[in-house]
Amino acid sequence: MFDAFFRSPETWLCRNAQIDLRAGGNLRMCWPDACFEGAFVQCEPPTLARFSWRMQGDHLPDTMVVVHADPGAVPEETAFELEHYGFGVGPDWDAMYVGAARAWAGYLKNLRAVLETGVDLREADE
Repeated sequence: MFDAFFRSPETWLCRNAQIDLRAGGNLRMCWPDACFEGAFVQCEPPTLARFSWRMQGDHLPDTMVVVHADPGAVPEETAFELEHYGFGVGPDWDAMYVGAARAWAGYLKNLRAVLETGVDLREADE
């Protein structure tokens, strides 16, 4: 799960990615209409990563994303958890929170589909 998340995000999450998978390393992921940039504040492959998140051109402060993978006895039993936090209060933050919650739900569903069946559920323009 960890490798799929960080080493091949183009197969399920974004269209282009540059990821320096180490504490202090930068991340940049792009979709047809937007990019996000961040940096790892904690990186412990293959189980834990914490990184900042800011959509390019956004006036709001960074939020944080934590990815935790807990490998089971066999790969099919890996527990995976994602937490996106640090949202503020107000209409701009509300829109960002709702958008992030919807996006992560859809992309994590797609990650599962790609890993289990090899099928990418995304539309061509997302």
